[in-house]
Amino acid sequence: MQISLKRMAEEYVVTPGKALGIRSLATAVMMGIILLFGCVVAVPPADVTVASKGEDVIDRWSDHHPEAARALGDWVARHPAAARKFFEWDSAHTRKAHDFVTWTIFNRNRSIDEFVLAHPQWPVFQEIMERHRPAAKSFANWCRRFPEAAEALMQHPRGLEWAGHHLYRAYWQMKEN
Repeated sequence: MQISLKRMAEEYVVTPGKALGIRSLATAVMMGIILLFGCVVAVPPADVTVASKGEDVIDRWSDHHPEAARALGDWVARHPAAARKFFEWDSAHTRKAHDFVTWTIFNRNRSIDEFVLAHPQWPVFQEIMERHRPAAKSFANWCRRFPEAAEALMQHPRGLEWAGHHLYRAYWQMKEN
């Protein structure tokens, strides 16, 4: 028996006034299972080629986002000690750094102090805010000014750390604090 994913998707659509019935729920569950197993089968095994393609993407980040790359370099040059802390934080806490950047982008009108208050269990970030508040606010402004570039950089694991070591090393290593 061949199952039409299109037909299943159409049956799953819930419109106002139309309740999600048992048949539709069963269809949704079946569709989810099919999609899950379909995705698992379709994923190629990890190999050196896939890893090198990921590296190529991050290697070309500054080519794809030249204005953002220059602005981030300016930030690093103005705040080398804070930049070092951000690079180290991204290296050790990649997910948290990505969460901060994403929150900053999607909460344009909110102060990063609100983020800090909501995350008291993040001691490294708390330290960054205590010692480098103006630089952290400036970094948040960079994220908000260049959201696509910021998100693209953070999509790569330890992308900010990579940028620090490959694009801006001369700025922050010469001025260690």
